Amino acid sequence: MIKSKISAIKTWIKTMRFELIKSHVLNNNAVKINYYFLGNFGIYEEISTNGKNVDKLRFISWNQWGIDFEVQSLKQLCDAYEDSINYNPELSVSLN
Repeated sequence: MIKSKISAIKTWIKTMRFELIKSHVLNNNAVKINYYFLGNFGIYEEISTNGKNVDKLRFISWNQWGIDFEVQSLKQLCDAYEDSINYNPELSVSLN
């Protein structure tokens, strides 16, 4: 994923006030996962380091129905969040 898309997604997560609910490391520090949650919608950030110490970052979104997918753009993430709110408006979180 290109840096501008990564930056846009990270900014959106912060702006929407997602809460970091868990962070852990797997495979002898080769993979770090940060779980973010807002209402019943979540996204996790998976940072993996290959043998050349180059970070590979990807985002996986999930919702209360157990549907998850790899996020390729901020638009795709926003659309998934909006769909989640449209199906269950009572689960939305007030930003006030």
